[in-house]
Amino acid sequence: MLDTADWTSTEARERFREAAEQLAVRLRWLSIGAIPILAFLSNEAVASPWFEILVASAGGYNFVVSRALARGRRGPALSIGTAAIDCGYLFLMSLLSGGVHSVITTYDYLAMVSVCMRLPILPSLGIGALYALQLSVLAALGGGLWGGELAVRIGYVFLTVVFVSPLVYEARNRFAEVLAGHQAQRLLLHRLLRTGEDERRRIARELHDRGGGALFSLLHGLRRLREFVQPRDRAAEAEVDRLIEVTEATVHDLRAMLADLRPRLLDDLGLAEALRELLTRERALSGIPVSFRVETEALPDSESALALYRVAQEAFTNIRRHAHAHAATVRLGHDDGGWSLAIEDDGSGLNGNRTGLGLRTMRERVEALGGRLEIQSSAGAGTRIAAWVPEHDAVGEANGDSSLSR
Repeated sequence: MLDTADWTSTEARERFREAAEQLAVRLRWLSIGAIPILAFLSNEAVASPWFEILVASAGGYNFVVSRALARGRRGPALSIGTAAIDCGYLFLMSLLSGGVHSVITTYDYLAMVSVCMRLPILPSLGIGALYALQLSVLAALGGGLWGGELAVRIGYVFLTVVFVSPLVYEARNRFAEVLAGHQAQRLLLHRLLRTGEDERRRIARELHDRGGGALFSLLHGLRRLREFVQPRDRAAEAEVDRLIEVTEATVHDLRAMLADLRPRLLDDLGLAEALRELLTRERALSGIPVSFRVETEALPDSESALALYRVAQEAFTNIRRHAHAHAATVRLGHDDGGWSLAIEDDGSGLNGNRTGLGLRTMRERVEALGGRLEIQSSAGAGTRIAAWVPEHDAVGEANGDSSLSR
């Protein structure tokens, strides 16, 4: 497995190359539209219809490249291939519109900048040699192979590599540093959140084993005591009844507290059942009808499930306290290679306040796992919170939690 530094360097190179390929696609579209206009404005003789056919085929080629990028095809081989094909297209277009003196040859330098952004310096020099050969062939066909102007143009090609490649290399390194810092921050946040959840679990276990056991013993003793005092002393009977009610309410509160600290169903039956239990409690607390739709039969790993459960907890806390909603909907799905949770209400909206502690905590939990959180809200039009986390390998965790039962 790659360590953080190796992962960051590899990720930085891949993201740079991907962004540069996308930029190259956009530049090709601009060039395909601009080249015929430049050829017309420069009054160059264009060998029609081959020139128009070539421009049309360039459009088809660029469409194929853009679709390949959309399907995830990327890497050095694609970059080298597209750079070489671009050189071929520019050679043919220049050949059909004035040779080495064609205005289209000025695109060679723009193309070389794109090459330097996509490839390291050595492959860039190789592509530069292709452009030098292209210019030499065009000059030979025009009758001036070793003219001084040709040498200057070839020099410009290689100077582009010499000047641009170090700039791109430095930018890539800076980006890698930023990416490493972001990754380290995310890992630290993830560890902090896991530490917090471990502490919640420990507290829940201690409350259950110690406080829960003591409360049940107390409740059982009070019920037995009531049997003894009932026929003799009405005042004592009333007092015992009051103590039983207080103890039962405390047991109920403790059970709710344990469910908030670490829901048993999340470990035992998975996220969907834990959310059903959460929504049942929220309906009882707020009286708001909540519809729940599960669009997947698969179960997320424990960390993803816990993050999405905490998002739902915080979202419904906000709905209950601030939204003044009349209804809410929850959707749990599995899409885009990850797990998604969408919560919508028809309440008063966030009124521009999206920086509260609860919302920040939601976002941090999701982003710590490499996911994203989107919040859509406007005054009087309700709020939609959509969380997505990528799939992770299931991690075995201690399952020592349990809720109180009578």
